[in-house]
Amino acid sequence: MLLDIVKNQIEKALKENREIFSSFELANFNVSYIEEEKFGHVSTNVAMVLAKDLKQNSKDVAQNIVEGINKSIQTFTSNTENITNKNTANINNSENIFSKIEVAGPGFINFTFSDEFLLSNFSNNKNSESNLENILNNIKNKNINNLNDKNILVEYTDPNPFKVFHIGHLMTNIIGESMAGLYELAGAKVKRINYQGDIGRHIAINIFSILKPENKIVFDNFKSDKENKNIKQKVEWLGKMYATGYAEFDAANSKEEKSEEDIKIINLVAEINKKIYEKSDSEINEIYEIGRAWSLEYFESLYKMLGTKFDKYIFESEAAPIGLDIVMNNVESEFKKDFVFEIGEEGAIIFDGEKEISDNGKKLHKRVFVNKNGLPTYEAKDLGNMEIKLAYAKENNFDIYKSVVITANEVNDYFKVIEKVIEKLRPELKDNLMHYGHGMMKFADGKMSSRKGNIIAGDELIENVGEKLKEKFLESRVIDEKEKDSLIEKVSIASIKYAVLRQAIGRDVIFDMDKVISVEGDSGPYLQYTHARLCAVAKNKIENNNNTEEVKKSLIKKLLSSILKIVKKENSNNNFKININPENKNLILTIEKYEDILVEVISEMSPHKLVTYLTLLCREANSWYAHNRVAGNPENEFIAFRAREILAHGLKVLAMHAPERM
Repeated sequence: MLLDIVKNQIEKALKENREIFSSFELANFNVSYIEEEKFGHVSTNVAMVLAKDLKQNSKDVAQNIVEGINKSIQTFTSNTENITNKNTANINNSENIFSKIEVAGPGFINFTFSDEFLLSNFSNNKNSESNLENILNNIKNKNINNLNDKNILVEYTDPNPFKVFHIGHLMTNIIGESMAGLYELAGAKVKRINYQGDIGRHIAINIFSILKPENKIVFDNFKSDKENKNIKQKVEWLGKMYATGYAEFDAANSKEEKSEEDIKIINLVAEINKKIYEKSDSEINEIYEIGRAWSLEYFESLYKMLGTKFDKYIFESEAAPIGLDIVMNNVESEFKKDFVFEIGEEGAIIFDGEKEISDNGKKLHKRVFVNKNGLPTYEAKDLGNMEIKLAYAKENNFDIYKSVVITANEVNDYFKVIEKVIEKLRPELKDNLMHYGHGMMKFADGKMSSRKGNIIAGDELIENVGEKLKEKFLESRVIDEKEKDSLIEKVSIASIKYAVLRQAIGRDVIFDMDKVISVEGDSGPYLQYTHARLCAVAKNKIENNNNTEEVKKSLIKKLLSSILKIVKKENSNNNFKININPENKNLILTIEKYEDILVEVISEMSPHKLVTYLTLLCREANSWYAHNRVAGNPENEFIAFRAREILAHGLKVLAMHAPERM
C-alpha cells in the first residue's frame, strides 16, 4: 500500500508535467523499501529510467520529478525556508505524506514518510475490527500474476510406500504447502496433489528382502499383530527391509563381472517387479497390499502433523498403464509420420532429447520411457500422472491455469524433458506447466546420525528437534503435560519449517540445531514466542486455559472489539494519541508494509521473503514491547493486536502454528 502511494504520486507528477516527461508511459520503474531508515523509507529509480529516453543527466531529471511531486500533492505545502539544498525538499505540514524527498546517488529518489502520515494512516484502520481483511481484499483486487479465481494444481511431497519418508520429502512438503498458501492468498483455487510411488523397482527390492524366510516370519507376525507393533514401528521395519535389500541388490548390480549369484539376485528382483505389475503372484500381492496400506496410513499421520490436507492422491500404479499407452501410441513406425518416441537399444523406447533445445538454449538429454522388458519407467508414469490430473480437472469442471510440481533440484533436468514431451503431446499445455526444484538439507556439524541407516527420516528429525527443545526449555507456562507435548511438536515443526523456508527455494539449507531452536534470533520458535508474548497482553482477560480454540478465538475477537471501542471513544474526545518514539514508529511502519510485502512474495513466489519480513516484524515488536507498557494501555494494546494479527496471518500462510502460550 505504501509503495502504491509513492508510485501514484510519481505517476501523477509525470502526467502533470508532460512537457518535460513526454515519454513517461515507457518508464518501467521500480519502487522499493530502503533497508536503512537513515536514507528514507522508499526509493525509486524512475529518474534513471527516464534519463535514458530523455538523454539528460539522471540527477537533473530526479530533481525535476521531486519538484513536480511537490506541486502535484494537494496536501503538500512547501516551506522554502526549510529547503537545505538543491536535492532536498522538507515539508512542514501536519497532513503531509512525506517529511522529506531527496535525490540520492546517481539519481535515485528517496522518500521519507512523515510521522503524522504513518500514524494517521495506521489509526484510520482502527474503525475496522480487521485491518487484515482489508489487506487481503486489496491483494485479491490486484490480481497478481493474473491468479485471482484461477485453478492451480500444486503437486508436492510425493513419498514412496515401502520406503522411509525422509528429510527430502519433508522439505518438499514444507515448500509445497507454503507455495499453495501463497497461491490461495492471491485468490487462486488451489488443489493439493500428492503423487506417490507405489510400484517400481524400489518395491520389488523391498519385497525381495521380505521374502527371505527369516524376514517373512517377522512380516507374518506383524500382519497378525503377534508382535503388537504400532504403525510407525511397522513402517520403520519396511524401511530397514528396503535398506538391506538395496544393499544386496546394488552389490550385485554394480559389479562389472557378475557371478551366477549376482545374476540370480538381479533377475529375481526383475521378476518380482513384473509380478507386481501383473498382480500374478498371490504371496507377492499380499505383501504388497499390506505393506502399501501400512505406509499410506503412516504418511497420513505425518501429513496431519505437518498441517497438510491433500485434495487428490495419484499413485504410480494407476499412472503406469496410462503412461504406457501414451508412449506406445506415439512411437515411431512405418505407418506414423508424426511421432514423439523412438526405438532405442535392446528395444527400449526413448525420447531423444538431444534433438531438442530447452528454454535456456541447452540441449536436453535422452530418456527411456519404456524399458527393454516392456515396463513403463518413471518418465512414462509422469505422462500418466499428467493425464490423471487433466481428468480430475474435467471431473470437477475446472480448467487448469497452472500445474505446479515441486521436487528436489537434482531432477531439474529430468523435468525439462518431461515438460518438453508433454508439450509435444499436448501443445495446449505449453504455458501451464511449472516445476520448482529446491535445494538439499545439510547439517552444520556434519551429517546427522540416524537410527534408520544412512537416510534421515522426516519424523526422526522432528523428534530430535523436540528432544532438544525439551532440554533447553525445562520451564513452561503450559502445565498440562498433554498440551505441552503437543506444543513441543508444533514448535519443533515450526523450527524446521523456518530453517527450510528462510532460504530461497533453489538454495541448500544449512541446518544448525542451536540456531533452529533459539528464541533469541532468526528461528521459528522466535516467531512463535513473539506471537505468544503479544497474546499475553490479554492474559487478564482470557484466564480459562481449558477453552477450545474456537472459544479462545472468539474471546480474543471480543477483547479486540472492546479495545477498539475504547480507542474510538477516546478518539471522539480528542484524547486518542500515540506517543511518537523510535520503537512504535518502526513497528507501525513495519506493520504498514505487510500488504506490499505480500504483493512481492506472491509476484515472485518467494516464501523466504515472507519469513524475512515476519522476523523483522518480531524484532520491532519485541523492541517496542520492551520499552512500552502495553497491558492496560488501550493505544498500545491496539498496536499489539495489529502486530499479532499480521504475525498470526503470516504464520498461517507458511503453515506454522501460532501459539498463545509458550
